[in-house]
Amino acid sequence: MLAYFAGYAYYKDKFTANTFVNGVEVSGKTFAEASKLFEHDEVPDALEVIRPSGETVDIQLSSINYSYSYEKELKKVYDDIDRKSWFAALLSKTDYTFTDVASYDKNKLVQEMESSDWGSNVNENAKLRTNDDGYYIVPEVQGDVFDMTELEKYVIKCLDKGSYTVEGVDSGAYTAPDTVSGDLEAKLETLNKLWNVKIKYDFNYTKETLTGKQLTKMVHVKRDGSYTVDEDACMKYIEKLARKYDTYNTERKFKATIQGKITVPTSSDAKYGWWLDQQQTCDQLVGLIKKGKTKKKVEPIYYSHGNYEFTGLASARSKNDDIGKTYLEVDLTNQQFWYYKKGKKIRSGYIVSGQTTSEARTTLPGVYKVWQKATNYRMKDSNADGDTWDTTCNYWNRIAIVGIGMHDSTWRGGAFGGDIYKYNGSHGCINMAYDDAKYIYDNVAMGTPVVMYY
Repeated sequence: MLAYFAGYAYYKDKFTANTFVNGVEVSGKTFAEASKLFEHDEVPDALEVIRPSGETVDIQLSSINYSYSYEKELKKVYDDIDRKSWFAALLSKTDYTFTDVASYDKNKLVQEMESSDWGSNVNENAKLRTNDDGYYIVPEVQGDVFDMTELEKYVIKCLDKGSYTVEGVDSGAYTAPDTVSGDLEAKLETLNKLWNVKIKYDFNYTKETLTGKQLTKMVHVKRDGSYTVDEDACMKYIEKLARKYDTYNTERKFKATIQGKITVPTSSDAKYGWWLDQQQTCDQLVGLIKKGKTKKKVEPIYYSHGNYEFTGLASARSKNDDIGKTYLEVDLTNQQFWYYKKGKKIRSGYIVSGQTTSEARTTLPGVYKVWQKATNYRMKDSNADGDTWDTTCNYWNRIAIVGIGMHDSTWRGGAFGGDIYKYNGSHGCINMAYDDAKYIYDNVAMGTPVVMYY
């Protein structure tokens, strides 16, 4: 009995044991002590709703008749406690709740929100940009696109909990941009891997480097980081290389032995020079990009016709010239030839070229190259004039795709040079003395340019 009265005396001005109010334990506390647990920060003048831009929409609390008081509700709980049964409280938990601590006019709040300026910023998607180091993500920008009803519900919920600052984007009312930073992560990784890839084309005297920056413009990268190669973009790059490095079918400046500075024209028979096979080289590039690895030396692919390759002499190639200082020179007007090696005249002689009274027999000017050799070679053919021939030479040095060569012509009895070509010329070949044809066969390297002009 004494213990009962002692307990009663203890709890007569306190909350009994195991007592909770709105989830807060107030056991053994006086009303004043418990009140401190529910004290609220000073109520501001306005409810602040933060827009995605960081700007705020302020709603004056006085305009919605806002008031806040917990004491009345807490006092009801305090007064309702049966302290005579204090001992029963020891056996079980009691949780009291009260609501409507804050009171305000919700209709007025809705009116205030709907009449406020919430901005007109549009959503901006996250995007990829480049700098000197590669690609990076520009984050998305949340605009002012939202569902007012959902935002109102969220603001009311926050205010009911005593929150006077509300983050609008936390409401779920705002429509997110279509593309956010996370959507671009895999794509970013792939692009930066490709950014570090370099493909170097070897053009003998120089290299042309396809940088990662250029390469990333030739692919379509998907959201998951996989990619396809844009063949049209690759072809445009190869076309650019062809315009820069092709020398096939072009006129050339040349310093002739007798005539001095001349321009050597092109012709249908003269096939010397570099001619990039654009489709095959494009296919090659597509394959390299698919592998996604650096390639330090790539040989471009050039056109070919049978065994004839549309290339020049690699050692002679430079920015402004592809003949170099080692070449055969044939002056069709003066009916002479010279062989220069590393800029030094090594051999010279007289010739007979195609007969100029017939278009079918005329030797066409241009730059050719030595590309096939044979001994005891049978020359059998016909032309548009109906001429036919079938004879054999000792040393055959072919310089064109068609049957044009520099060869010995022993049947001429040693008569070369002068005006012979005008009335008793060849069918297009360069007729030479036996020793001259043999010298070319023995000493002039395959691929050596042959410059012929009138």
